[in-house]
Amino acid sequence: MQNEEFRIQKFLLASKQKRVLNWIIDSLIKLIILRLVVSSLNSSVISNKINSFDMIERYLFWSIISFVYYGVTEVFLSRSLAKFLTKTIVVMENGSKPSTITILTRTILRILPFEALTFLRGRALGLHDENSGTFVVIKSKLEQQKNEHLALLSLEKS
Repeated sequence: MQNEEFRIQKFLLASKQKRVLNWIIDSLIKLIILRLVVSSLNSSVISNKINSFDMIERYLFWSIISFVYYGVTEVFLSRSLAKFLTKTIVVMENGSKPSTITILTRTILRILPFEALTFLRGRALGLHDENSGTFVVIKSKLEQQKNEHLALLSLEKS
């Protein structure tokens, strides 16, 4: 084998439909978490303040919520809660877990206005994947391919 390092192949990538589903599920989870936190604080003041935000304040507020949510879940688990449900995972091109700085870069890029629309331009990767060097793949397919890759390497060495 010329190149012994494992590389992500296109067939491992999560489909655009699965990526949209991840976004919808994660959006609902963030909303539920926010509502639970506000209601547990039993504060109508906080709730009224959030409801009074103008468009820019609302965008900044949700950006902070998203940064914390994706930052925490993907730094520690390599996947958001939606990715657990859809059996997908965030990895680097060689199939390894992304570093904290890579996940935070990916998360900051997600916050850009209209970033989600980059998936609609026929691109294989969205802006936050492409510029952070990450891939969202089907976890079971990734594990199978990595095992097959290691098996081939061990056969070649013997």
